[in-house]
Amino acid sequence: MKLHQFEALVAVVEHGGIRAAARALNVSQAAVTKSMRLLEDEAGTPLLIRRARGVALTEAGQRLLARARVITRQVALAREDLRQSGGDDSGTLRVGLTPFLNFTALGETFSWFRQRYRNVELQLIEGLMMRVLPRLRDGTLDIAAVAADVGEIEGDEFIVRRLLRAPQRIVVRAGHPVLANPDARALTELEWVLTQPIGTTSQPRLEAMFALAGVAPPRRVVVCETLAAMSILRHSDAVSVFPEPLIGHPETRGIVAIGNAPLRPCDIELLLLAQPDVPLTPAAEHFAHCLAAVCGATATPAA
Repeated sequence: MKLHQFEALVAVVEHGGIRAAARALNVSQAAVTKSMRLLEDEAGTPLLIRRARGVALTEAGQRLLARARVITRQVALAREDLRQSGGDDSGTLRVGLTPFLNFTALGETFSWFRQRYRNVELQLIEGLMMRVLPRLRDGTLDIAAVAADVGEIEGDEFIVRRLLRAPQRIVVRAGHPVLANPDARALTELEWVLTQPIGTTSQPRLEAMFALAGVAPPRRVVVCETLAAMSILRHSDAVSVFPEPLIGHPETRGIVAIGNAPLRPCDIELLLLAQPDVPLTPAAEHFAHCLAAVCGATATPAA
């Protein structure tokens, strides 16, 4: 198997077909077709299903694609590492970011990063941990900053750099009737807006919060993205959990914390994750440095 064959496979999938892949790779359609045919011959099984509109992957193709992405990205990173170490300002950096950081530290981090790397292509992917971790594992992300319950990331799968630890609060819209008399049972009878379902392995401490208060988890839960959750909260009697540093932020206008809430969410940690066997490029290391410095300057650092 050759590198250009892996590059052809990745391009065909990401661009939706042979013709688009050829344009992206700046080669002829015949060259891409030949690369795919030779790759299938080497694999001993079909990898693509040709359709009138684009292509689809066979099961074998899906398995090989995962490795092809890692291989092609690592080769690209090796080249970028050498160039950047020599003072070149080029390459691509792919970062996964929790929405919490997009609202708080991203602007200053980006400004600081650009003072050193003005021409590195920066791809920022917003997402919660369950979305960015698979991409970090398969090499389509270089680093990821996630918000996790304390103790949620365990083992040695990733290199973990703690950015900060923050308390969480129960929040509702300003003027919500429950603010006058917060009661645990009354809160659980309301509709909740969360970024992940209660009871999943990614939310064990949220479920435990209700158990510690002696009440059952809410029956009505809307699972949505962070921006959608903010909009729903402002225009309904729903309840949610927010990191405390977000409360009072311009993006969370109209949303307030319940004082002396009978439900106590656990703290979260912001963690910067990277693959243990893949050295960061100078650009990636500098972005991580900028992000860690901004987080340390704007919040209480984790112990």
